Amino acid sequence: MTIISKTAGGLCLASLIKDVHKTAVIYSKNAYAKASSDAYIACDINAQKTDRLSSRDAARKNWLRNNTFFIGIKETFAKIGGYIKGFATGVVKHLPEVVLSGASLLCKNKKAANISTIGLAVYEAYDFIKHSTSLGQRTDYLK
Repeated sequence: MTIISKTAGGLCLASLIKDVHKTAVIYSKNAYAKASSDAYIACDINAQKTDRLSSRDAARKNWLRNNTFFIGIKETFAKIGGYIKGFATGVVKHLPEVVLSGASLLCKNKKAANISTIGLAVYEAYDFIKHSTSLGQRTDYLK
């Protein structure tokens, strides 16, 4: 049964890496959008402030509003930070699966590898039942 435990652990780990990456990409896109909108709003508000009214000051403010220099750097750092935050969130969310699949892959003892594979199967079955059915979930939202 070690071939089964190694296969189950490898497939579970591959699935986890894919899911963690997708979670991190979602967090990265959200952080990028937030940084982009925050920078645009701050630049637009700054361009609307004026001490005195003249056409040259208005032209300068419009030029500064249209040529935002450091917004790209802020957005890039926000995107990287969002990816790291999403990756950490995904790993923490799937920590039992990471431990069980790692144990089934790396254990030299056949009994320990088989026990971790059975634990992984039980955890996946629980997760499947919990998320694909409405068992244990509230259904009386309108009451």
